[in-house]
Amino acid sequence: MHITNEEELVSAVDKMRLAGTDLTEYELKSASGGIPKETAESISAFANSSGGVIVFGIRESGGFHAVDIDTKSVQAGAAQAARELVEPPQAVEILVLEFEGKPVVVVNVPEAPVREKPCYVKKYGQINGSYIRTGDGDHRMSLYEIDRFIENQLRAARNDIAVVKEAELDDFDNGLLEGWFARVRATSFGRSATMSDEELMANRRVIDYDENGVARPTIAGLLSFAEYPQKYYPRLNVVFTSYPTSRKGETGPGGQRFSDTVNIDGPIPAMVVETVRAVSRNMKHGAIVKGALRENVPDYPLPAVREAVANALMHRDYSVDGQGTPVTVDLYPDRLEISNPGGLFGILTIEKLGTGGATASRNQFLSRILEDVPYADYDGRVGRVVENRGSGYPTINRELEEALMPNPISRSSLDGFQIVLRHRKMTEQEGKAYSKSNVEDAILAFLSERESASASEIAKASGIGVKTIREYISRLLDDGTLDAIGTRNSPKRRYRFNG
Repeated sequence: MHITNEEELVSAVDKMRLAGTDLTEYELKSASGGIPKETAESISAFANSSGGVIVFGIRESGGFHAVDIDTKSVQAGAAQAARELVEPPQAVEILVLEFEGKPVVVVNVPEAPVREKPCYVKKYGQINGSYIRTGDGDHRMSLYEIDRFIENQLRAARNDIAVVKEAELDDFDNGLLEGWFARVRATSFGRSATMSDEELMANRRVIDYDENGVARPTIAGLLSFAEYPQKYYPRLNVVFTSYPTSRKGETGPGGQRFSDTVNIDGPIPAMVVETVRAVSRNMKHGAIVKGALRENVPDYPLPAVREAVANALMHRDYSVDGQGTPVTVDLYPDRLEISNPGGLFGILTIEKLGTGGATASRNQFLSRILEDVPYADYDGRVGRVVENRGSGYPTINRELEEALMPNPISRSSLDGFQIVLRHRKMTEQEGKAYSKSNVEDAILAFLSERESASASEIAKASGIGVKTIREYISRLLDDGTLDAIGTRNSPKRRYRFNG
């Protein structure tokens, strides 16, 4: 967000007047007595957020009007704050514009590069002097937020390979582990052929060694292969909740705050499957009338739900500070929200999601392990937990597009990421009810795509009883639109389109 001329300045002030306060992207400072002492804090906050504009010479109280300032002194003070009072120094743009016939100083503060965050006020130090912009104010960052910035700055988080000192190799599910061994050895071009199982696990960071040289699971290994990782980390799980209304905390018609709620435990492969099943059993599986009879359509395409859940578990924050927060899956009548601790990692942004295979792994070792973990998916197909090729978000977009649904809404902050799938809206054509005419048309469309079909097959496809379907078939036989194959009362009698 930048202000580069008087028109943009007037527009920004009008927005603030309407709101009655500063906005997230704008900070007004009177500066009638000189450069305010908190200027460095505002530069830090904007640099650590999405950038913003500091305007000196407009007083918020009294209706957002211009005041007299020492323009030269304010310019010098703003430049000093940006270059000398914060670390690292920030390259701001300083302009002198006119507002209500008086000069004001506009300071455009760009968002700092990932490698420079957190930007902090020198005299307070990094821990006490790092600020972030929230609402209309500058707020001191928490230790957790600072840690996430440093993690991004280093471009390498290693929380997923921390040794779980209480865990043992006996915690592993041998079935999952053996499938992984087979997959890795089949796809490593012979590099793992001479390694023992323990060497292979150590090289892939499934295990590591404690201070006594004892082999123990890492967090990545535990979450990929342990029968019950929650024995050691009870909140590294998924909490699914179905709500009766569109607002959390409201009660439904029966006085209940939840329609369904469950803690989903186990290794990541199991949590992915069980979470998709929980969503599936709590949403509607409607039917639409189109083409060849009825087509079952869920409120949300399950492949998209699966990808979102797998991404949340793979990319969530596994640091000590994040281990007390589960992945949450909240189903409302109008939307499905999937949230995980830890925002987007590295250089990945909301705008880059789903474009050109964009990916950045906070948990590099966990992601690599999950590529090769075989498991039976919610629909019974055997596959891998993740592809780890930046394909998860494009898959979500594609599944939603094919279901005629809007793209998801994504939100990312330092401490969390959320993806929101909006409830499917039936089109007028899709949602129309069966009538005599469209059932006959649908039967003909169904048979035109096949050599023949029985009455029970047509009934199953339409969701209409066999007796009713036979009545329609009888009329179509009478007018010569259909031909029958087999004797009248035979259970094997079939019908074909005479077109």
